[in-house]
Amino acid sequence: MTNRLRLGDNLGHTMLGDHMADAEARGEKQQRGDRAVELRVAARLENLAVLRTLVGAVGTFEDLDFDAVADLRLAVDEVCTRLIRSATPEATLVLVVDPRDDELVVEASTTCQTYDVVTPGSFSWHVLTSLTDGVQTFRDGSQPEGGGVFGITLTTRRAGSTR
Repeated sequence: MTNRLRLGDNLGHTMLGDHMADAEARGEKQQRGDRAVELRVAARLENLAVLRTLVGAVGTFEDLDFDAVADLRLAVDEVCTRLIRSATPEATLVLVVDPRDDELVVEASTTCQTYDVVTPGSFSWHVLTSLTDGVQTFRDGSQPEGGGVFGITLTTRRAGSTR
């Protein structure tokens, strides 16, 4: 089970919206762990600090080294900034932080107007691959206008894991 929080909601409420239905419909390659945390915020730049703080707190709690936490916070800032700038009006950004035995996986997604938010070979892609051990993109659904849910998954391996 994933812990779900939505900024502005009372704790204890789980918000299921269209975006969640899309994410669940796509199916997950790997089941989320029982320590996974999900946060939903309005796709606005002023929410970046909350997202960075969540990732930093989970990374620290999961005993990632200081440099790995700092790199992951920067990568999440880049990912979320790119998603927010491409988001449709009134979109919700979903951030899932999933600690696993040998890695920490962060997935960020929102409804975007375009699918070229981050592309391999771009400057953002280079930054993300320099800061993390793995970067993947995904998209769900398709709108007639060309938009839909777009997401980016970042993976940071623990220091003791093989790369």
